[in-house]
Amino acid sequence: MRSSTETLIEALRILAGDILSEDGVANAAIAEAADRMEELCSELLFQKQLAEKYVEAGKICAKIYIARNISLSEKCVVSALAEIDKLYRTQHDGN
Repeated sequence: MRSSTETLIEALRILAGDILSEDGVANAAIAEAADRMEELCSELLFQKQLAEKYVEAGKICAKIYIARNISLSEKCVVSALAEIDKLYRTQHDGN
């Protein structure tokens, strides 16, 4: 059975505090490993959210393409562009 990443990070933090090391190098290395693992998880989550926004933007672009090709109203196209703008701004605001 695999432990969750959160459990592994917490275990590393506990080990970093519990290991007896004269110079503290082992403690520091384990603590840093936990920090880096946490940073990587955060970055992966951000990239996943960003990818989901790009997929959504692609769907909106498809709507615009369809709207233009079947001569839908300008209001429909403007609405779709506003959706893309909202996704873009959210992405760059880090939300």
